[in-house]
Amino acid sequence: MEHDDTLLTIAEIAIALAGFASLISVIGRRSSDTARATGSLRLRLMLEVSFRNAAFALLPLPFAQIAPADPMLWRIFSGVYLVVTTIHVAIRLRTDDADTEPLLTFPSLILFGITVLASVANVLGLGGAYAFSLYLTNILLGIGSAGLMFLSVAATVFDVDRS
Repeated sequence: MEHDDTLLTIAEIAIALAGFASLISVIGRRSSDTARATGSLRLRLMLEVSFRNAAFALLPLPFAQIAPADPMLWRIFSGVYLVVTTIHVAIRLRTDDADTEPLLTFPSLILFGITVLASVANVLGLGGAYAFSLYLTNILLGIGSAGLMFLSVAATVFDVDRS
């Protein structure tokens, strides 16, 4: 199935991104408590986003074997993705500390907004026969957001001006 290969590749990318971020954070251990705390929070968020997107790349695979061409399958998973992602973003926005830099950057929030639009369009059936493409868009935007968070983790780890 063409959908299976695409989703498995995306899951591999998400896991690889999480692994690279973990390596970067280990290599660049900081002595400052503030820098260490900020780096840890950013790494945790990046891992959460990467693993969430890997899970959503793998979750539909058993169902895709049953009805690979059924747009309803991708509409349902878009709805589930929308709910889970919105809850995750809401929790992270509430836990942001006012004394530190925000964990969710403006570009990540822009990608989240586009994800919401793509998910809602898919749930409402606006994707028609291209429902898988809209679902794939959600996951790719999530991977893009994880990539931005990876850059944030790397910047925290290697920014010597902050220590």
